[in-house]
Amino acid sequence: MLLAQSDLRSLTVFRAVVEHKSFLGAQITLGLSQSAVSFHIKALEDRLGFRLCRRGRGGFELTDRGAIVHEQSKSLFLALNAFESDVGNLKNRITGTLRLGLVDNTITDADLPIHRIIARISDRAPEARLELVIDSPDALLSEIANGGLDIAILPETEPYQGLKLSRLRDETHSLYCAKGHPLFSSPDNEISVERVEGFDFVVRPYANMRELQYFPKARARASASNMEAQAMFVMSGRYLGYLPDHYAADWVQKGIFRAVLAEQARIKSPFIIATRLGEKPSTVLDFFIRELAGFASEALHRGPHLLND
Repeated sequence: MLLAQSDLRSLTVFRAVVEHKSFLGAQITLGLSQSAVSFHIKALEDRLGFRLCRRGRGGFELTDRGAIVHEQSKSLFLALNAFESDVGNLKNRITGTLRLGLVDNTITDADLPIHRIIARISDRAPEARLELVIDSPDALLSEIANGGLDIAILPETEPYQGLKLSRLRDETHSLYCAKGHPLFSSPDNEISVERVEGFDFVVRPYANMRELQYFPKARARASASNMEAQAMFVMSGRYLGYLPDHYAADWVQKGIFRAVLAEQARIKSPFIIATRLGEKPSTVLDFFIRELAGFASEALHRGPHLLND
């Protein structure tokens, strides 16, 4: 089968449908109508000569052959991106597609100004393309491993086969309560570890209970998949929870949140960058990493902070 440009476009739509597990997700991501997504899937199936997926009351499901096509498409698109990057190198240009993954609510972190790096890529590499995905740490690692992302910035995790994990920086988290919680209006001298341990906590499963290191007898009565969900529990006035200081700062300033045992119970959340092991970075990925290292150095005033494991 000789691939035409239309086949690559249909493959792109098919990959979006698989990654979002629905036609609707692909529609939103690609800015296409339902009929356009259906057209591309049907066109690809006609070209291949077999059915790729089923869609019905039970939801979206890949056929066995469809799963193989999706898996093989990862290598194809990685190779195309590498080719585009290498040709750009020959022309002394930064080209290719960079697929970046982030955890939620990093936009308020002045020490991680992704928006400034996006601006630099736009200015210095107008031929490059940037795709940004916000997801949980586990999902980001999985996407890098299977070729769906090129790089992700996320909290420290256990070693992951096939991935290179490099230390970036530490993010400071404090324990917070909100208006309506008994501790919110308590004087500092009346708040102790023992008293704090008597209240309900909300934790994030991927934090590996690091959030309870200063409160071993505390009760984790709720769990949250991301920072926004955790902040909602805290805002209810019924739970204590750890949040990044940069994320909680606006609520603190407005008198809605209060840090509890701020000096005593702060924790550091190490952040890492994850890329595929042994893979030559594209020109745009290499540019992004260099810019990221520069911002990390500038923010912390102590040299580069991309430390290879």
